[in-house]
Amino acid sequence: MASSSSGTPIPAPEAVQVLVSSLADESPIVRDASMASLKDVATLNPLLVLDCCSAVSRGGRRRFGNMAGVFQVMAFGVRALDKKDVDPFFMVKLAKIATAEMISSRELNADWQRAAAWLLVSIGSHLPDLMMEEIFLHLSGPSSASPAMVQTLADFASADALQFTPRLKGVLSRVLPILGNVRDIHRPIFANAFKCWCQAVWQYSMDFPTHSPLDGDVMSFLNSAFELLLKVWASSRDLKIRISSVEALGQMVGLITRTQLKAALPRLVPTILELYKKDQDIAFLATCSLHNLLYATLLSESGPPLLDFEELTVILSTLLPVVCINNDSKENSNYSVGLKTYNEVQHCFLTVGLVYPEDLYTFLLNKCRLKEEPLTFGALYVLKHLLPRLSEAWHSKRPLLVETVKFLLDEQNLGVRKALSELIVVMASHCYLVGPSGELFVEYLVRHCALTDQDRSDLQRSKEVSASGKAYFPHTRMEVKIGAVCLIELRAICEKGLLLLTITIPEMEHILWPFLLKMIIPRVYTGAIATVCRCISELCRHRSLNSSAMLNECKARADIPNPEELFARLLVLLHDPLARDQLATQILTVLCYLAPLFPKNINLFWQDEL
Repeated sequence: MASSSSGTPIPAPEAVQVLVSSLADESPIVRDASMASLKDVATLNPLLVLDCCSAVSRGGRRRFGNMAGVFQVMAFGVRALDKKDVDPFFMVKLAKIATAEMISSRELNADWQRAAAWLLVSIGSHLPDLMMEEIFLHLSGPSSASPAMVQTLADFASADALQFTPRLKGVLSRVLPILGNVRDIHRPIFANAFKCWCQAVWQYSMDFPTHSPLDGDVMSFLNSAFELLLKVWASSRDLKIRISSVEALGQMVGLITRTQLKAALPRLVPTILELYKKDQDIAFLATCSLHNLLYATLLSESGPPLLDFEELTVILSTLLPVVCINNDSKENSNYSVGLKTYNEVQHCFLTVGLVYPEDLYTFLLNKCRLKEEPLTFGALYVLKHLLPRLSEAWHSKRPLLVETVKFLLDEQNLGVRKALSELIVVMASHCYLVGPSGELFVEYLVRHCALTDQDRSDLQRSKEVSASGKAYFPHTRMEVKIGAVCLIELRAICEKGLLLLTITIPEMEHILWPFLLKMIIPRVYTGAIATVCRCISELCRHRSLNSSAMLNECKARADIPNPEELFARLLVLLHDPLARDQLATQILTVLCYLAPLFPKNINLFWQDEL
């Protein structure tokens, strides 16, 4: 056994050869163990591993049963090389081994082919020009290897944008001449490549903002590709081609000229919206492209917005029901996709709101007032998301939102009630809850805190509503469930929201006190008593040095229950010390804080009992 410079023993070449041979073992356990061992050796002596792998790869996959494993080890070994150990002649040899395998079959995305592509990408990380020249040899002419080579260039762009982008002109000059003759089955590969190349340009521009990689030639190439993808590929009957084309166009919209973008909008926008007829994964991809399009058309530094708000209403109306996707059951396997789609939808609305804040505000409020569940649900969540971000622009129109929320307080759908409860909490943090309307919204939260575990019939009805109430996207056949919220979840949201108002928003103190005392007496709020008592205790704790002022505030309001009623009600509720949310503890705590409000005879009785 030899030793590395760090003192770690390195297996002899014969041992490495045995490990390489074991990559073709019939047992997957042996293959995996051999690959792990070879990668460990490659970190110590990558050249030794590469030599052994290249020796067995000469016969190709016809003579060696696991070329995918060999290429994976070789790719790892190349990445592990120090710059001083990179031999261009040896790298050419490895690159030709990889391309020879890739062009030996018309298969696409076979495991061995993908592994060979990543070997080329690894070589490109050290010698990008050498790797590209090898690929360019197989791009010219009607070669069946073109799709595999283009996919490799896409992988390289994703892996190393800084080295790829300066060489984009050379890539486009060779790909554009063959683009018009690409077969349908290969078009998604080419479209995906354009997406990756444009993403690399964006990455490069962020890292080097003063060095634009887009000269006149590159812009001309991109404009030509954009026109072909938009007018031919994006209108294909093949769904995969349409999806991949829209993804690519979504990355290209910020790179082409504004004149070309403006001319493309009447065709591009409907093409994207058409994809919302399909499933959830496609909705996410469409929304990403739509967000890029909105950003390029509305927030470009090169000129004014290319779309006025009236032209945007169709887009916004299509997006609102998409919000429902993220609010189905969290146990759904598509929940992660739904969450990402939800975030992209909110990015779209924020982009529009930054340019047309007042128009968007009015649009959302009008959708709420329609009381069509999918639109109301979506609009409430968009308002919740945008309120902190557009608070200054919307400040003068606060009464309109307050009136709209009051209009929705009798809504029965649990999903809408959940969205409304969350919006009320956000409104409180931005001083929307004032006066009688503020108390009305607090009462709304308390009412939903009072939902009990025994309300199974209400829960069942909510499930029935969820099963029957489905959101159909405008002009589409796609549908998603809305309001799939259980009673307990709604209650938990309102409990957390009420505590949040009490503890973190000082401005709410004047709304909550002494109003919360009114929530103790009515039987309908019994289920919320633990939360209400905790909130009152928090308020009293904050104002413990000013108990006389609190007493005067109670006396100043005729609608506040008298101390005897409060004491009697709380005492009765102590009959169940094991009730949920530590009810007994919360009541005893609040009785201590409220002692200054009670007459002396009650306090003497209370002290004797304690």
